[in-house]
Amino acid sequence: MFLWPYFLLDKNADRSESIEVHETVNTGDNTIDRKWLVKPHPKYGMPGPLESSVLLALYEIAYEDYLSKGIPVPEDMPIGSWRAFLERLGMSQSGRSQSEVKLALKRLVHTTCHSENSFFDKTKNLYVTEAFQVLQAMALKGEADGNGEKIEHTLVRFHSRILSNLNAKYLMILDRSFFKSLKTATAKHLYPLLSYWFYRNRPQKYWRVQYEWLARRLGIKVWDKAWRAKQQLQPAHDELIKSTYLSRVEWDGWYVIYYAGDAFGAEQIRRATSKPASPQNPKQLTLALSLPAVESEEDEHLIPTLNLFANGVPMAEKMLQKHNLTPDQAKALCMKHNIPIARVDA
Repeated sequence: MFLWPYFLLDKNADRSESIEVHETVNTGDNTIDRKWLVKPHPKYGMPGPLESSVLLALYEIAYEDYLSKGIPVPEDMPIGSWRAFLERLGMSQSGRSQSEVKLALKRLVHTTCHSENSFFDKTKNLYVTEAFQVLQAMALKGEADGNGEKIEHTLVRFHSRILSNLNAKYLMILDRSFFKSLKTATAKHLYPLLSYWFYRNRPQKYWRVQYEWLARRLGIKVWDKAWRAKQQLQPAHDELIKSTYLSRVEWDGWYVIYYAGDAFGAEQIRRATSKPASPQNPKQLTLALSLPAVESEEDEHLIPTLNLFANGVPMAEKMLQKHNLTPDQAKALCMKHNIPIARVDA
């Protein structure tokens, strides 16, 4: 749901308009037409940045409370207390915030996705042609259940396709602390695309993409002037370069060329060192959704460097120098954040 356009990021866009993508893919001797259409509810409109954060939070709960422990995600999944959920979203503990999140959940329930050979069902091993909602239903704590009783816990129900993919552990490696640290909405949604395509193109260490294709996938306005397109993406590019996820960005006409940075290298190490989860050792996470949790915000920017250092990647030495850290200090930080050190000299 983070690789196809689903969230409308452009603040000035008409939230009553649909998002539509049509592409042709060649697979051997066959040509496949793939269509993806997201239709907003006439009352609630199109999902935006808040709905993106809410959906990621729901995925986190599914992973932390169930998948990492070897337990299937239930059909009706509790999301916990409002206090804990708002804290997870980084929102204030207020009635207004709670109302905004309730509305976001309703928007996720009522927004319809139309897939024609575009959404992949891992359990069936096929691209489906089907209309569905990401959330099939929700129930809010304290509201009437229709039988004269009140609902005791806030619950969400993923669509069966989403639920089956989750329980099949058809997941994607994302550093959630990094995702949350990004300030611009476009950077947040560019990050999963970069992670996916860098991984697919990992021998090249870069990704060349047509601007119009990218803009449609990001849910942003497609400009017909190159300078407008560059201006539109510049804040996201600057932020991702500063965070070292990108090393640089180049434009070649209407194509954008992204070069992977050091932070992506840390994700590669996570993929290579992932171990199957088991009920006996749930801390061994398969396809983890995040790097190890940090205890203080001031250390968050060091996590990619510490992962490289812990796995003996040579570039880590120079990165430590940039942060004015000695190897002994890096070892101490690795221990603090539960990052296992695999270095020979550790």
